[in-house]
Order: sequence, then C-alpha cells, then structure tokens
Amino acid sequence: MQDEHDVIDTSRVTREELRAFIERYERLEEEKQQIAGHQKEVMAEAKSRGYDTRVMRKVIALRKKDPQQLSEEEAILELYKQALGM
Repeated sequence: MQDEHDVIDTSRVTREELRAFIERYERLEEEKQQIAGHQKEVMAEAKSRGYDTRVMRKVIALRKKDPQQLSEEEAILELYKQALGM
C-alpha cells in the first residue's frame, strides 16, 4: 500500500509544464555562463589597457552597496585603521 505522500498528484503536475520549467531554467543557466564570459572579456580588455582589474572589481562591489551602508562601513574602517596606527 502506497503512502499518500509518495503519490504525485498528476492534476497539479504535468509532464509538459515540468519540462517547460526545467528547460527555462537550463536556458537561463546558459545565458548566465555567456554573460560571465562577456564579463571576463571586459576585464581582460581593461587589463590590457593598463587598468587594475582587482581595484575595478572593488569599485563595482562598492557601487552595488547602499550609500548609507557604504558610509557606515567606511567610517568603521577609518576607525579601525586609526586604532592600528595606519
């Protein structure tokens, strides 16, 4: 006798709908890989032009942060640096 939790409700799950969700997700994964490749190319180009890509990545991360949060983090960083005599 099957436990009722082991039975898939076929009225809620259809093969076509499930396949569509999985295929959409797989397409997004492919797009994500392509975008990552494009980002790598941009950084390689910037590096070839003499830019410090490590610093560029830090700037990009800073630009993503909320200005208030960034201000607070910078203030704490300055406090810590002063405490260490830097």
